[in-house]
Amino acid sequence: MSPPSSENYGDPKKKKGPLPRQQEELCLVCGDRASGYHYNALTCEGCKGFFRRSITKNAVYQCKYGNNCEMDMYMRRKCQECRLKKCLSVGMRPECVVPESQCQVKREAKKARDKDTKKEYPSIGSPIQDDKPILLSPVSPTLKDVQGMAHMKLPMAPRMNVKPLTREQEELINTLVYYQDEFEQPSEDDLKKIKFNFDGEDTSDMRFRHITEMTILTVQLIVEFSKQLPGFGTLQREDQITLLKDYEISADDSDAKFKHITDMTILTVQLIVEFSKRLPGFDTLLREDQITLLKACSSEVMMLRAARRYDSKTDSIVFGNNFPYTQHSYELAGLGESAASLFRFCRNMCKMKVDNAEYALLAAIAIFSERPNLKELHKVEKLQEIYLEALKSYVENRRMPRSAMMFAKLLNILTELRTLGNLNSEVCFSLTLKNKRLPPFLAEIWDISGC
Repeated sequence: MSPPSSENYGDPKKKKGPLPRQQEELCLVCGDRASGYHYNALTCEGCKGFFRRSITKNAVYQCKYGNNCEMDMYMRRKCQECRLKKCLSVGMRPECVVPESQCQVKREAKKARDKDTKKEYPSIGSPIQDDKPILLSPVSPTLKDVQGMAHMKLPMAPRMNVKPLTREQEELINTLVYYQDEFEQPSEDDLKKIKFNFDGEDTSDMRFRHITEMTILTVQLIVEFSKQLPGFGTLQREDQITLLKDYEISADDSDAKFKHITDMTILTVQLIVEFSKRLPGFDTLLREDQITLLKACSSEVMMLRAARRYDSKTDSIVFGNNFPYTQHSYELAGLGESAASLFRFCRNMCKMKVDNAEYALLAAIAIFSERPNLKELHKVEKLQEIYLEALKSYVENRRMPRSAMMFAKLLNILTELRTLGNLNSEVCFSLTLKNKRLPPFLAEIWDISGC
């Protein structure tokens, strides 16, 4: 079997995991037997580990043989620089590598989980005893009040061998939750600028909306079918347009839906930027690193915000304009490729009963993540450790007796966010092939050229 073409590198179904026996392939880097898709490319275990170590350690290699080594199972041990270049050229992505600090925390969480499981096996099927957030009092509306919250004691039930939150952690969590709420909703003035209605009718008429959406899909299918009919291409251009004039209306409608969603996305990203700038420690970073983090984290934090606004009753995401965006709404706007993964993520977060404090801490940890081209990586890692410790302490106090397991699940969310962020980039890039242009603001922050 021949190696897959580069078209498959972005396939979210093939990013990791072992290959079935009948589909065994060769590593695209060195030609050894591949074990699966790792960091977005088909590779062996050796190249997977080499790539992970190189990225996490920011390794710099030097070729001794002219910078043009042909990589195979022998040369991969001789020239690390050319091996890393080959990894990148076949599609392996640095942004897919989970930082070592997160891996270490996950390993510790697994050990703790295994220990808890042995101790608590008789009650392994019992539900979480307290699903309510421990931040019981409302957040004050002023920064001065937020900074004075250090005296507040978050009420806890007595726990055996559980270390309570420190005063600093309580203050940190209260600050995060305050700013998360402060920068969650766009202003009324901003929302007034976005007047598009997905139906052109009363949004409460769900039946009419469903019929309209199904009609659009049907017309688009008819158009595609018509173009394939023998003889259709022989018609005059004017006659083709006359026959398919309804399609033009549908296409315009799809473009309007796309513009509406991108407008809402711009408002959301702007709020994420404002939230990030208020995070304790963010202003201590270099300006270049602040920009790098904001550009890299925006789509990931946006997924968390979507999950916070998810309504399980209607299976929709309700943004600041109080309009329910279903998975079908995204598909009609030409964003169906990412919609399925996004809604799956939202449903999972809903089942886990993630509260506001956990959402805010996850957002902060995602923002202070290791990214390519950071000037002062050590500063970012130290800040992330502070937020990771706060999340760990919070979960230990809120999620007993399953705290270790829930902490591990929350850390897995960070990995899933990376995957969703990468998928978002792929979808945005594919839009250029469909003549859908992202607004310059989004194209810039997501580094999408040609939009």
